[in-house]
Amino acid sequence: MARPREFDQNEVLEKATELFWVKGYERTSIADLVSHTKVHRGSLYDTFGDKYQLFLACLGRVQQINYEFVFNILSGPDDPKKILRLFFEKTIDRALNENDKGLKGCFMTNIAMDMTVLDPNVASHVEAFNSKLESIFHNLLQQLQHNGNLASKYTVSELARFLVNTRHGLYITAKTTTDRQVLQSICNVALSFLD
Repeated sequence: MARPREFDQNEVLEKATELFWVKGYERTSIADLVSHTKVHRGSLYDTFGDKYQLFLACLGRVQQINYEFVFNILSGPDDPKKILRLFFEKTIDRALNENDKGLKGCFMTNIAMDMTVLDPNVASHVEAFNSKLESIFHNLLQQLQHNGNLASKYTVSELARFLVNTRHGLYITAKTTTDRQVLQSICNVALSFLD
């Protein structure tokens, strides 16, 4: 008879995510995961499968958290200009919020730089997130265009892709600076088409 689990799966996923976030997939060993999660190797394998399956579970969890963050801001009732500005303000807040665990930047962005070339499955997760974000930006920009508040020589699709890229760029830049003004200046240029 199998023993009941003696750990909370969400807590384990959170701890494993922290480790993958800081060290990356390749540099994180099973021994690291056992030590950091305080769950025996056998229990990790029984519950999540191998290291790769555990990583995918972490990726899915982070993807869901990111969706919630994005949707909570971008689906607000305000004017699309205000919503876009608020989104990038909150993105800067998150990018600069290095907590006591040393989690700087964005897990999805880190993974995009670390693994997508090597792993088509991971690439599809990142691509799905980017596509969803681009679609939301596209809808907001279409509202602006429909209201006559979008003056740009670029198409709505081009601007939406540019904003997705700007989001990732902010997280990458935040890994090397703590100066909010640096990130704010990037946003000012990126959103200048709203003025």
